[in-house]
Amino acid sequence: MRNLTAGELEAKWAKLKPSNYRVTSHATPRYNCLAFANDDEKRWWESSPYGGTIYWPSNVRREDSLATWSTIFESQGYTISASREAEAGKQKVALYVDLDDLSPTHVAISNGDRWKSKLGKLQDIEHDSLDVLEGCDGYEYGIVERVLEKAME
Repeated sequence: MRNLTAGELEAKWAKLKPSNYRVTSHATPRYNCLAFANDDEKRWWESSPYGGTIYWPSNVRREDSLATWSTIFESQGYTISASREAEAGKQKVALYVDLDDLSPTHVAISNGDRWKSKLGKLQDIEHDSLDVLEGCDGYEYGIVERVLEKAME
């Protein structure tokens, strides 16, 4: 898997600018954003039962919905947050959804300072805000529909 250049990333996500993000890993198809948000860089998390390295939590219904993605994090102690800002002392996850059917498309995480995302099979990035990945024409993640939080461990 090839790393995209800064220009290629910024073309796919038009709101990314050199001043609001930085690349933190090489591209890899081994894991996706849902795995990354669950601190698992060895498996691709997906509700479809394809076998191999595809993983889905056994206690969660095999369905790609906002409810099931929320359940994954709620089972770890996350609750609905009133703020979509990164906050010191709080771990947060932000769930993006498609505007047409509200199906989940992406999850970003924060450990108190900045947001972090795994861009599909591409690189991981740190970004200043959630809106830099919202509503971009080149690669649509939709909008942030839900933010959950828990106290830092």
